[in-house]
Amino acid sequence: MRKRQSVLLFILMLSFASALSAQDSAKSQPPAKKEDLTASVTPLRVQVVFTEFDGDKKVASLPYTFSVNADERRANPTSQVRSGVRIPVQIDKDKVTYLDVGTNIDCSAVLQDDGRFKLQMSVERSAVSSDSPGSSSNPIVRTFRANMNPVLKDGQTTESIVSTDPLSGHVYHVSVTLTVLK
Repeated sequence: MRKRQSVLLFILMLSFASALSAQDSAKSQPPAKKEDLTASVTPLRVQVVFTEFDGDKKVASLPYTFSVNADERRANPTSQVRSGVRIPVQIDKDKVTYLDVGTNIDCSAVLQDDGRFKLQMSVERSAVSSDSPGSSSNPIVRTFRANMNPVLKDGQTTESIVSTDPLSGHVYHVSVTLTVLK
């Protein structure tokens, strides 16, 4: 019986000693400062403007503004914008499906060594065409998609893409502006 008590006492002392040792090693490490935890995140405001021209005449200008964080600690967090409508499209006499039409933007940002930000963007814009040829009851949907990676500094604007619609001849411009939020 005495031997059993001695063994239990020894095990209890051993566990207590290991717990104290773990506390001492935790105390030897300096606590993380609050600034260290948030310093690697830089909040940004990104504006994307889709502009459509018919020759020299501006037909449409669609601006989208959103926030994204340039984060050095995690795999690129992405901001997403989804704006649009669902339009009915007749499949058969008794079947209708819905098609998403509008704008989709995905954006993430990485701070570069020189202080500029590399944006990784995917943009998509679709619209129902007003020039529906023939007698089809289904609409013609114009679609524009692009992936781009502009590198911008605070306050900079760049015209990232210029594209021409093959059917109408309209020219689409996509410009991106980056602002660091303070």
